[in-house]
Amino acid sequence: MSTPIDRDKLLSIGYLGGGRTRDRVTETRDAGGKLVKATTDPLGNTVTQHSHDRQDVQINLPAVRAYMGVEEVR
Repeated sequence: MSTPIDRDKLLSIGYLGGGRTRDRVTETRDAGGKLVKATTDPLGNTVTQHSHDRQDVQINLPAVRAYMGVEEVR
């Protein structure tokens, strides 16, 4: 028999689509031979760290649509 605490633990489990739940890390070298490390999180945001004190961030935001209308009520 489960307890309320067990139920709360099960309900707190989340899932991110795409089957990935961990960051993906790739290490490469740039044209000058210096190390470049790119980390992509499960939402598709990427942080690129360069060995010469530079960091680039790319954030992938979903498209947002806003609609505005006027309704006359009598």
